[in-house]
Amino acid sequence: MKDLAVVSILSGLISMVISIKLIKKVHWAILIATIVTALVSLNLNYIGSSFLDTITQSDFYEVIIVIFGIYLLSDTMKASGNSQKFAKNIEALFNSRQAVGLMPMLLGLLPMPGGAMFTAPMVKDIAYESNINRVEATAMNYWFRHSMEFFWILYPALILESALTGISLTKLLLIQLPIGLFAIIGGWIYFKNGKISLKKDKKLWKELFESILPILIIIIGVIASLPGWLVVLTVSLIYTFYHKNYKDLLNIRWETALLLLFVFWYKNFVTVSNLSNDFVENLTTWGVSPWWIIMISPIIIGLITGITQAGFAVTMPIALSFVDAGVISLVPVAVTTYFFSVLGVLLSPVHLCLLLTSKYFEVDMFSVIKKITIPVFCAIMGYVGVMLFFIF
Repeated sequence: MKDLAVVSILSGLISMVISIKLIKKVHWAILIATIVTALVSLNLNYIGSSFLDTITQSDFYEVIIVIFGIYLLSDTMKASGNSQKFAKNIEALFNSRQAVGLMPMLLGLLPMPGGAMFTAPMVKDIAYESNINRVEATAMNYWFRHSMEFFWILYPALILESALTGISLTKLLLIQLPIGLFAIIGGWIYFKNGKISLKKDKKLWKELFESILPILIIIIGVIASLPGWLVVLTVSLIYTFYHKNYKDLLNIRWETALLLLFVFWYKNFVTVSNLSNDFVENLTTWGVSPWWIIMISPIIIGLITGITQAGFAVTMPIALSFVDAGVISLVPVAVTTYFFSVLGVLLSPVHLCLLLTSKYFEVDMFSVIKKITIPVFCAIMGYVGVMLFFIF
């Protein structure tokens, strides 16, 4: 059965890619990949035990709670008008180009599906008034929002990174922050947004502070090493009840819950069946570098799905087997898998944010991808710097 490890895992990945193309649902595709992997590896007997491990695992429920809390907070900020108030204050406090960059960047602190569309109308209005061309405005809105995903601890994929690796969210924030800084600063220089000069308007700054207060409280709680799931859930519930946004309390994203269930199931299956260790052993015997696996797999899956969690979730359990075997240390594996997952999604023609905003601004999405090439290179430089620090 050991000899079937590589064949079974690759068969699972291929079945996942085909399933995504046919049924367009990542969560079902991951379930299919798990079943195919079990069938080809002749390890069907571990399907049940790995499922039981999953539904009795505290990490799984903590991630579910965090994701629910983030979406609830996002919905309530929209319903209360605080998101809109935030955007108006940013526009009033900075010049046009800086507002176009800062609005998506700061609202990127709060992840939401198709989130770049939230700032798109405001960015479009400013761009029109300031003669910023549509492709550039679309690219700035898209890039500065997603620059936050390289390091920000409220993104579902980064929460998943912490859950699967056991590295705390605070530590991941500090480790991956240089990548985000290279992405943000590189993009800021490339788009010629200029030196920031702050306007001294106490009323506007007060309103800006109030509009993002729940996010600031979450940041303080996580940095203070309080349980992330507890901080997010408590803040989001208090904020929701304060604004009487009761309708969104039952707005449960079942597809996201299923995605997390199947991700944890797949991870537990390849661990319990010892398939991950056998996979590493096979590749080592054949002389294949594990680095190729942890770079190419997430970027391809990210490109195909347009979802960061998918590329990371499928690759990370396999990548962890390299750690268990002592081939690569944990931090470089985690950062590499996460970085290339984000990179694949940023360049993906099926990424929801890219599709929606390109259509909204009436521009060709590939012209937007071309426009962010230099900022992407800056992010890669940040990644290389982090790798050099942790490897050497």
